[in-house]
Amino acid sequence: GYSAKKGNSWWSWGKEDGKQYLLLALIIVIIYFVSSILFNSLRQAFIIVFIIPVSFIGVFLTFYLFKVNFDQGGFASLILLCGITVNSSIYLVSQFNSIRENRPLLSPVRAYVKAWNIKITPILLTVLSTILGFIPFMIGQNKEAFWFPLSVGTIGGLITSVIGIYLYLSIMVVGKKKR
Repeated sequence: GYSAKKGNSWWSWGKEDGKQYLLLALIIVIIYFVSSILFNSLRQAFIIVFIIPVSFIGVFLTFYLFKVNFDQGGFASLILLCGITVNSSIYLVSQFNSIRENRPLLSPVRAYVKAWNIKITPILLTVLSTILGFIPFMIGQNKEAFWFPLSVGTIGGLITSVIGIYLYLSIMVVGKKKR
């Protein structure tokens, strides 16, 4: 048969323990490799991964401006943002690549605008539904220790990631003109 025993070691959120940051680094490395395989391009995978720190800026700014303690909920919001932000970026870059493949004579700027027009509605609906889903955790007298920082960090990061997708992704995907 099987048995379950309580072990002597346990994991906690401690200042001396850096395992949670290694987990974030591992997630980013996995996203980079999967994106490079998906797009068959190291450059586009780098563009996808670099949108993650842009969303992290929103998390840290939100925690700083609203004086919320960064704890397990804040860390969980970082992990959640890795997935949502990368998903939006992959969605847009994939459509851009598809348009460029089907219409090679179309300029990169026009192809990106077409991809943007096609994919921005689902991206904004995903962001909006996630933000609306976290609002109930922010209101009320009883703000729980995990859910409140998770919701605050996620909402701040998502707002910043939309700005990042709008500015950063458009500049980096279109890139330089070839002479």
